[in-house]
Amino acid sequence: MDPLKLPLEELLYLRLGAFFDQLHGRKVPDLYKVLQEQVDRAVLRQALQRHHGQLGEAAKFLGVDRNTLARKAKKLKLDGAGQTKPAPRRSPA
Repeated sequence: MDPLKLPLEELLYLRLGAFFDQLHGRKVPDLYKVLQEQVDRAVLRQALQRHHGQLGEAAKFLGVDRNTLARKAKKLKLDGAGQTKPAPRRSPA
């Protein structure tokens, strides 16, 4: 089976199955929410990277409003290039 020829849903299904197996029955609080955030993060990272950090172009590509994309990127702590923003440095007291 060539994974590159599988539909996206099937690829996700297979990877999620492997991920669930790795949990070994352990409970993960808010697992559905965690998975949704991970998918959102991956989609936004790809779109932003493919459009060189241009929020407007990435939003058009995804068919969402630019403000919606900006809000999601901020919530997921992604910068314009789709990378995780570093935590702000605190000055010593």
